[in-house]
Amino acid sequence: MIKQRKKPIQVLLIDDDEALASSLANRARRFQVLINYKTNFKEGFDELLNNSRYQAVILDGKAPMSADQPKGTEAENFVHEAILKLKELELVHQRVVPFCVHTAWYVQLEAGLRNRARIFDKKKTAVDDAVMEEMFDYLHDAVAELEETKIKLQHPEVFEFAAQYLDEEDNAFLMNLLSSKPSPKREVILERLAFVRRLEESLLNVFCREVLKVDPVLYGLDGQSRTKDLIELIKVRKLAPMHVSFLTYVIYATLSTIVQHKAPESSEYYNYPVTPYTLQTFVGGMLEIILWVRESIEKGPREGSIMQDFTAPQPKHNR
Repeated sequence: MIKQRKKPIQVLLIDDDEALASSLANRARRFQVLINYKTNFKEGFDELLNNSRYQAVILDGKAPMSADQPKGTEAENFVHEAILKLKELELVHQRVVPFCVHTAWYVQLEAGLRNRARIFDKKKTAVDDAVMEEMFDYLHDAVAELEETKIKLQHPEVFEFAAQYLDEEDNAFLMNLLSSKPSPKREVILERLAFVRRLEESLLNVFCREVLKVDPVLYGLDGQSRTKDLIELIKVRKLAPMHVSFLTYVIYATLSTIVQHKAPESSEYYNYPVTPYTLQTFVGGMLEIILWVRESIEKGPREGSIMQDFTAPQPKHNR
């Protein structure tokens, strides 16, 4: 029976044996595991916190807590501290990162880690590909069970685009919007609507760079918003289907007022009523914009659009 080919997963290894780490990273590719490694606790968790692309972690049994820890003083407090830090990441940042321990001190550490971590023996993985495969299969299965993985499978085109064109923070906003359970609390809904507004700005900047081949900073020089300039350009030159052009305007106009600026009491936006369904509506609109930008990058501006000159508008000067 032929095994179904797994989708590659991104894994962070924290191990002070650089030669072994490099060898493990090379072997891991055969099992659809892409490994980057750090050699101590501090650098490893800094890397994990600053990069949401990591889906799992492999921990050494004993490694330095920092780069300046004297060689030979490594102890098992490393792995216990690391497990606590991963738990903190889950509780404080709502980010679940599956992990396992890969150590040459298997016999010494196994009892203390029992029921806390899956542990693999370096001495066995070094000589037995079946044991190595067992470790990587364990990580693949754990990642596949994550809610985040399931969300990405529901929206593959969206997340492929996001991984290529959006930064770490925008990717985190996108995942938050698509994976969060509905909340009736106004402050929570407003926070997530702010994510939608931020993502719209980023998406229009991507459209500007990748499709129009113009630096987005050249827009908004007339004193108004860069995003507003781009939305007007898209509408006038018919660069998007009518419903997408409409969505870009509605998201900008509505969310700029109710989220970014406090509307005056006389305004229809004052204490604008929001519900979880309001959020779903705007998130759906944002996904439509993502798919339009993606298609525009792949196929060029839509047929029938007005394409005569995409030079950014120049600032107006009073005579």
